[in-house]
Amino acid sequence: MMKLKNKVMLRKIGEETIYSSKGHFKACDIRRNLVTITIWGCAILNVLGIVGIGGNWDKTFSIVALFGTISLLIWNEGDGKNYKSKHKKTADEYLALHKEARRLFFTQNVSELEVQKLSNMVIELDRSEKLDIPFLARKLAQKAIQKKNETDNWFLQ
Repeated sequence: MMKLKNKVMLRKIGEETIYSSKGHFKACDIRRNLVTITIWGCAILNVLGIVGIGGNWDKTFSIVALFGTISLLIWNEGDGKNYKSKHKKTADEYLALHKEARRLFFTQNVSELEVQKLSNMVIELDRSEKLDIPFLARKLAQKAIQKKNETDNWFLQ
């Protein structure tokens, strides 16, 4: 029989890792949606500028679309172009640790050493250099886990 202390620790690890994983995945979703909306918004404004409504509106639409496109290019330059891949990599690492915690939780005989090893892996990942989870992504992850049941909430048993 698994000690109560090990079960409590595995639940905590499971909870921490799923929130971190989901938060990083939501950060990818937000970035993808913002890029898509910006691209389509600029395209629509350019079409409106080409078709022409008249007056200064045509120039205004074209200028806004131009600056939107330039802003998108600058935003995705440097670290921005690897933003989604870095978040996804971190999310996958947390998810792998979460799955290991779940596996150990449902295993009959788990040693304290195995739980401590997993805990150390989580601590190491927490301390590693990674992108921060934006506030909105954190809130969306929380909602997905708590209200939408997008995850297997075994750690709440």
